[in-house]
Amino acid sequence: MLKMIDVLEHNLVQNFSRSLNTHSAQFDVLFRDGILNAPDNALQNTVARFFAQEDAIATAQALDITLENIQNLQSGLALKEATSLADTAKIVALCLALETNALAQLEIPDALHDFPM
Repeated sequence: MLKMIDVLEHNLVQNFSRSLNTHSAQFDVLFRDGILNAPDNALQNTVARFFAQEDAIATAQALDITLENIQNLQSGLALKEATSLADTAKIVALCLALETNALAQLEIPDALHDFPM
């Protein structure tokens, strides 16, 4: 079973955790390009694995993905289309964050500690 870290280029995955704390437009471009260059079937399989989770729909909605776009992403046919690339990126980023344990490394301001994450 492929993980998202197996689908994207090694260099992109290595820089992912660092980019969470020091956001840059350059990384956004690299991230988008990494998704676009990922093998279609591998990307489809990993997104399908995300949606196979029990709470996937609620998680996708928490990422501000509309129900219509969730259905499109679940079909796996339009993951790299301009209309769904941003939503695909949200799922890819969440999967990478979970797989690399990057969320534990985030610096969260004290004012946000009361919000659920």
